[in-house]
Amino acid sequence: MNACQFGHARQRGYGYLRSLYGFFEERPSEESVLGRVCIKSLLLMAMAISSGLAGCNNRQAPSPTNNPQAHITKDLKITVDSSDVNRIGIQSMWVVSNLSCAPTIYPAGNKRVKQVMVSEAVEKVGESYIAKISVDRFVSDKCQWANGGVVVNFYRNDYLLSTAGVNTDVLRGERVERMTCLTSPRMKIPVCGQRSNEALYKSEDKGAFNVTMELIK
Repeated sequence: MNACQFGHARQRGYGYLRSLYGFFEERPSEESVLGRVCIKSLLLMAMAISSGLAGCNNRQAPSPTNNPQAHITKDLKITVDSSDVNRIGIQSMWVVSNLSCAPTIYPAGNKRVKQVMVSEAVEKVGESYIAKISVDRFVSDKCQWANGGVVVNFYRNDYLLSTAGVNTDVLRGERVERMTCLTSPRMKIPVCGQRSNEALYKSEDKGAFNVTMELIK
């Protein structure tokens, strides 16, 4: 039995159990009360078993189409204070803006979507790094793919020291992101936090460093 056949059979089973429940409900005897309790239990069990199963919609999450004429970029400047960092990597996270283009997952009802991570070009300029973030990397289709933010990875050669996320308001030039980064292997979760916690972070991690990220206008 495939997923579609199971879904139809499940609905018929639910209908049968509801009919039985109605039959017992019309008869206010002690046996009828027991019958309604049993049927309720069966319904709950059936719903629990089927809740993790997909229905008839097996369509895959939509994927973006590369724009062969992509040419628009934004320059993100990343300045790292004195630290062990000698290389950074940048990835853009593309997401679906129009959820109506994505298939629905039954019986949960949520949309089947995915994030697409794309590496961006980075150049070392003086004491800073300049990342060129593509704005029109994908064709503008009905899903309306949009850049949902950037992930910055800080390395010492090939060793990952820390990771920071850059929100879209920074990419729009509305805000400058100032953070303090915890490092691996000193910390189990080497991520960057707000600069307001600098003293705390550096008291826990002697390798912690400051980073500033801003759009070049």
